[in-house]
Amino acid sequence: MTAPRPQQVSPQPFRPLLAASRVESIRRQETGLILLNLTVLAGLAGLHVLFSPALGTPSRVFFAIVFGRFAMQMLELLGLNLLSSERAERLLPAYSHLSIWLNVTFAFLIAWLAQFEDSHYVALMVIPVIAASFRYSRPGIALVVAAAVTLTFLQVWLYFRPREVVHLSEYFEATNVMLIYIVVAVIVSFLARQVRSEQAALRRNLEELERTRDRLVEEEKLAAVGRLASAVAHEIRNPVSLIVSSLQLAREGRGSLSTDELQEIVSAEAARLEKLTSDFLLSARQRPPERQPTALADVVEYVESLARGRALEAGVELVVDCPGSATAEVDPFQLHQALLNLVLNAVEASGPGGRVTIAGSPLDGEDGSHGIRLTVENDGPPIPPEVAERIFEPFFTTKDRGTGLGLTIAKNVARSHGGDLVLVVNQPGAVRLAIDLPGCLVASAPAGPAATAPREP
Repeated sequence: MTAPRPQQVSPQPFRPLLAASRVESIRRQETGLILLNLTVLAGLAGLHVLFSPALGTPSRVFFAIVFGRFAMQMLELLGLNLLSSERAERLLPAYSHLSIWLNVTFAFLIAWLAQFEDSHYVALMVIPVIAASFRYSRPGIALVVAAAVTLTFLQVWLYFRPREVVHLSEYFEATNVMLIYIVVAVIVSFLARQVRSEQAALRRNLEELERTRDRLVEEEKLAAVGRLASAVAHEIRNPVSLIVSSLQLAREGRGSLSTDELQEIVSAEAARLEKLTSDFLLSARQRPPERQPTALADVVEYVESLARGRALEAGVELVVDCPGSATAEVDPFQLHQALLNLVLNAVEASGPGGRVTIAGSPLDGEDGSHGIRLTVENDGPPIPPEVAERIFEPFFTTKDRGTGLGLTIAKNVARSHGGDLVLVVNQPGAVRLAIDLPGCLVASAPAGPAATAPREP
């Protein structure tokens, strides 16, 4: 028999997360670049207006292009924030490339149309250089820087071409601007590579974490199956062994068991096996709840009537406390079953002369939802801490004849309704279990004076 091959866990669950993270990263970068572009453009345009007596008034085409670009950038900013994730994943990569060359073209146009000697609108070329340093590899960055440098010198040449005097200092300034482009490209691309390297390391760590988590979950499932199989085998072995040993003694003629006693033993142990298997199947195959409007008081009073006989035999007083007339969308059969398990356990824990209180009340959730809470409280001794940690485990019981599935069934019922079963109080004289079912309350009316008093059987 060959050993099973280890399961290869694919990091698929992280791929949508990583893709969404990349899209959001591009969205944030483009938003920041647009805001930076608008800020720089507004600053340069403001300075131009402030120094217009010395610089002269630009042409109408200049203002048309500036205001048009402003409007375009505002629309781009709005679109970036309103674009859905699915469309953003398709459109943002292409938009990020297009925006670089739009910014290069725009910076050259307004620098050329400004038509004054010391035009500094070429400083807007820094924006696409920064963007290219984030987006492109080295050849792409070099292409954008070369285009920015070429257009910067072209702007100077176009300005002096119709003039007789050429100021070499302007070409010197253009050379300084070229150096600024190169320095910015080198620094930003270095930082971008560092960020990408850290992101790749984080991605690898996330994928490894996902694989480790899947292995742990698989191992935990196998361990749980092993514990469950061991518990089932242990519970079935005792009654089967007792039946086999009794039959063996009767067949060999040893012992003092009569036929009636033998039949009684076999019948009792067979009934115990039937109860064990029924409870196990009930806990393992919990059907979805068939919800219907059910009065909370009816649930509590019906369970009290079912448990009344057992309580009288044990000498335990049952008290019902269910004020108001709350109605909830629940499965009444499953809720009766879960609540009855809690009541019978509480009756056994109380002992003669004890008291068990069955209560029901509306429940307001932290998220604003409205549900119900059913509680069963007994005045017996507290549950030991080492036992309280395991009371909801299947087949865990401290009773001689218990199956350890009652609380498991009750918890499964609560969870199938979207709630949970919890131990809320565990102290001397007060042990309280609560079934919380949020979001199932249909209607709740205040109780009258007579309804607020607990009813005792």
